[in-house]
Amino acid sequence: MFSIDWAVKKKFQIYNVAKKKLKSISPTREAYDKFFDKLKDTHSFYIEEGGGDTFKLLALHHGHKVLTTPGKKVHDLREKLELPKTDEGDVVIIGILAVEQPQVFYEYQEDDKLVMKIHLLYHEYAKVVQDCTRKKNQLFAFKNRLELLASKKEVKKIVKKREDTIKAIEKEKIALSRQLTKLLAEHPLWVNLLKDIKGVATVTSAGIIGSVRRFSRFPNKYALRKFAGMIQKKDNAEYNRHLKQALYNFIEGIIKKRTQPWRKLYDDIKVYYAKKHPDWSKGKVNNYAKKFVQTKFLDMLWKEGKKIEN
Repeated sequence: MFSIDWAVKKKFQIYNVAKKKLKSISPTREAYDKFFDKLKDTHSFYIEEGGGDTFKLLALHHGHKVLTTPGKKVHDLREKLELPKTDEGDVVIIGILAVEQPQVFYEYQEDDKLVMKIHLLYHEYAKVVQDCTRKKNQLFAFKNRLELLASKKEVKKIVKKREDTIKAIEKEKIALSRQLTKLLAEHPLWVNLLKDIKGVATVTSAGIIGSVRRFSRFPNKYALRKFAGMIQKKDNAEYNRHLKQALYNFIEGIIKKRTQPWRKLYDDIKVYYAKKHPDWSKGKVNNYAKKFVQTKFLDMLWKEGKKIEN
């Protein structure tokens, strides 16, 4: 039995619960492979819900069990034991939790592998999009700064080289999007619901599925709302930014495609807010209407997602 933790130092802390031995490894595929190759028997790995998908997938691939628990459970036990928050301390706390409260852990099933793959691929796609946008902005700024030298041969070469780099990244983005489409074709939420909503692209769906992972891990729709950043509170700085971005893509998509019933709900709620708050600006009315529709869509996903998982 092992417990796993990583955070501040970005190092994997691996704790052998029975032997009470702690070791650190780098968060790389090479380090993971080396660790698993040394294991002779099958083991159970206890870990916080969230990241570490590469490690989890490799553990499952090697025939081990992977069990996760919400970070709040670890936080509550740490507070109860009055211990400071450290990576080394938390991995021990996860081990104690696994021994004393095994019922608070969820064991990953075969279907969870697909979600982890979608999550990992979506993250790579998001990085590529970010990189592409940054390089386009840099090229735009470069051209503006050197527009008086545009006829110079060397400047033209630099511009051409940067444009070729952007084209290569665009091709990579398309390739990743195709891979996401293939993975989503195996996921029931996409097949039974999301693919039929006009304006909800595969990337948006991947952001939702990869971020939420399991709808049943949220005890109610309000917990999911908070996770998505739909509930604005001072203590909600840890909402999932990828899910919030996916919901932003959803609302922009259904407005543009006039997707029913969501577009009608958006139009109606705009009228409602404008009448109820005549002092609000058009921008504020629009933003609140978008957030209202996003929240209702999320509530629907929570309800339908739990049905599909069951």
